Amino acid sequence: MPALSQGLEFITYTNTASVAVVYPLYTSTQGTLVYESIKAKGDGYFGSSDGLHTVMYTYDSEFVGTVTMQATLATAPAESDWFDIDNTTVVRTENSPSYDSINVTVMSDYRNFTGNFVWVRGYVAIESGQVESIFLNH
Repeated sequence: MPALSQGLEFITYTNTASVAVVYPLYTSTQGTLVYESIKAKGDGYFGSSDGLHTVMYTYDSEFVGTVTMQATLATAPAESDWFDIDNTTVVRTENSPSYDSINVTVMSDYRNFTGNFVWVRGYVAIESGQVESIFLNH
Protein backbone atom coordinates (compact mmCIF):
# COMPACT_ATOMS: atom_id res chain seq x y z
CA MET A 1 0.00 0.00 0.00
CA PRO A 2 1.46 3.39 -0.91
CA ALA A 3 2.39 5.91 1.74
CA LEU A 4 0.25 9.00 2.11
CA SER A 5 3.32 11.18 2.11
CA GLN A 6 7.02 10.54 2.19
CA GLY A 7 10.07 12.74 2.18
CA LEU A 8 12.60 11.82 -0.47
CA GLU A 9 16.05 11.24 1.01
CA PHE A 10 19.37 12.30 -0.46
CA ILE A 11 22.86 11.08 0.29
CA THR A 12 24.62 14.40 0.87
CA TYR A 13 28.25 15.47 0.83
CA THR A 14 28.48 14.38 4.47
CA ASN A 15 27.49 10.87 3.32
CA THR A 16 24.31 10.78 5.39
CA ALA A 17 20.69 10.41 4.32
CA SER A 18 18.76 13.66 4.60
CA VAL A 19 15.62 15.24 3.18
CA ALA A 20 17.47 18.57 2.86
CA VAL A 21 20.12 19.38 0.27
CA VAL A 22 22.39 22.28 1.22
CA TYR A 23 24.98 23.82 -1.03
CA PRO A 24 28.14 23.36 1.06
CA LEU A 25 29.80 26.69 1.77
CA TYR A 26 33.28 25.27 1.81
CA THR A 27 32.94 24.12 -1.82
CA SER A 28 31.26 27.21 -3.20
CA THR A 29 33.81 27.44 -6.02
CA GLN A 30 32.73 24.08 -7.44
CA GLY A 31 29.80 25.46 -9.42
CA THR A 32 26.61 23.42 -9.80
CA LEU A 33 26.28 20.33 -7.60
CA VAL A 34 23.90 17.55 -8.63
CA TYR A 35 22.07 15.29 -6.19
CA GLU A 36 19.66 12.44 -6.89
CA SER A 37 17.45 11.10 -4.13
CA ILE A 38 17.23 7.51 -3.09
CA LYS A 39 14.58 5.87 -5.27
CA ALA A 40 11.02 5.74 -3.92
CA LYS A 41 8.20 3.43 -4.93
CA GLY A 42 5.81 4.94 -7.46
CA ASP A 43 2.20 3.97 -8.19
CA GLY A 44 3.29 1.37 -10.73
CA TYR A 45 5.16 -0.50 -8.02
CA PHE A 46 1.87 -1.09 -6.21
CA GLY A 47 -0.11 -1.85 -9.39
CA SER A 48 -2.25 1.24 -8.93
CA SER A 49 -4.23 2.15 -12.03
CA ASP A 50 -4.64 5.92 -11.58
CA GLY A 51 -0.92 6.79 -11.51
CA LEU A 52 -1.60 10.12 -9.78
CA HIS A 53 1.32 11.63 -7.85
CA THR A 54 1.81 15.01 -6.20
CA VAL A 55 5.20 16.40 -5.27
CA MET A 56 5.99 19.45 -3.15
CA TYR A 57 9.38 21.15 -3.30
CA THR A 58 10.37 23.37 -0.38
CA TYR A 59 13.46 25.57 -0.65
CA ASP A 60 14.92 28.68 0.93
CA SER A 61 14.69 32.10 -0.70
CA GLU A 62 18.40 31.92 -1.61
CA PHE A 63 17.99 28.76 -3.71
CA VAL A 64 19.33 28.99 -7.26
CA GLY A 65 19.10 25.84 -9.34
CA THR A 66 16.74 23.23 -10.71
CA VAL A 67 14.50 20.69 -9.00
CA THR A 68 12.64 18.01 -10.94
CA MET A 69 11.27 14.50 -10.62
CA GLN A 70 12.61 11.52 -12.52
CA ALA A 71 11.01 8.10 -13.05
CA THR A 72 11.63 4.67 -14.45
CA LEU A 73 9.51 1.73 -15.52
CA ALA A 74 12.31 -0.74 -14.78
CA THR A 75 12.03 -2.89 -11.66
CA ALA A 76 15.83 -2.89 -11.18
CA PRO A 77 16.82 0.39 -12.84
CA ALA A 78 20.22 1.25 -14.24
CA GLU A 79 21.22 4.93 -14.47
CA SER A 80 20.23 4.98 -18.16
CA ASP A 81 16.64 3.91 -17.31
CA TRP A 82 15.77 7.20 -15.55
CA PHE A 83 13.99 10.05 -17.37
CA ASP A 84 12.66 13.48 -16.39
CA ILE A 85 8.92 13.61 -15.77
CA ASP A 86 7.20 16.32 -17.83
CA ASN A 87 5.88 19.39 -16.00
CA THR A 88 7.65 18.67 -12.70
CA THR A 89 10.60 21.04 -13.11
CA VAL A 90 11.14 24.21 -11.08
CA VAL A 91 14.00 26.48 -12.16
CA ARG A 92 15.15 29.30 -9.89
CA THR A 93 17.66 31.86 -11.09
CA GLU A 94 19.25 34.83 -9.38
CA ASN A 95 16.54 36.93 -11.06
CA SER A 96 13.61 34.80 -9.80
CA PRO A 97 11.13 36.62 -7.58
CA SER A 98 12.09 36.62 -3.94
CA TYR A 99 9.80 37.14 -1.01
CA ASP A 100 12.46 38.45 1.38
CA SER A 101 10.76 41.83 1.48
CA ILE A 102 7.92 40.29 3.49
CA ASN A 103 10.25 38.09 5.58
CA VAL A 104 9.44 34.82 3.81
CA THR A 105 12.49 32.59 4.07
CA VAL A 106 11.03 29.28 2.91
CA MET A 107 9.24 28.91 -0.41
CA SER A 108 7.42 25.96 -1.96
CA ASP A 109 6.05 24.73 -5.26
CA TYR A 110 3.98 21.68 -6.03
CA ARG A 111 3.38 19.67 -9.17
CA ASN A 112 0.91 16.92 -10.06
CA PHE A 113 1.94 14.21 -12.48
CA THR A 114 0.40 11.01 -13.75
CA GLY A 115 2.16 7.80 -14.71
CA ASN A 116 2.36 4.22 -13.57
CA PHE A 117 6.04 4.60 -12.70
CA VAL A 118 7.68 1.78 -10.78
CA TRP A 119 10.28 4.05 -9.16
CA VAL A 120 10.57 7.83 -8.81
CA ARG A 121 13.33 10.07 -7.47
CA GLY A 122 14.10 13.72 -6.95
CA TYR A 123 16.82 15.44 -8.96
CA VAL A 124 18.42 18.65 -7.70
CA ALA A 125 21.03 20.76 -9.49
CA ILE A 126 22.00 23.39 -6.94
CA GLU A 127 24.13 26.50 -7.45
CA SER A 128 23.40 28.15 -4.10
CA GLY A 129 20.96 28.03 -1.24
CA GLN A 130 19.12 25.02 0.06
CA VAL A 131 16.37 22.61 -0.90
CA GLU A 132 14.60 21.97 2.40
CA SER A 133 12.58 18.93 1.30
CA ILE A 134 10.83 17.08 -1.48
CA PHE A 135 7.60 15.39 -0.36
CA LEU A 136 5.82 12.85 -2.53
CA ASN A 137 2.17 11.81 -2.26
CA HIS A 138 0.59 9.00 -4.26
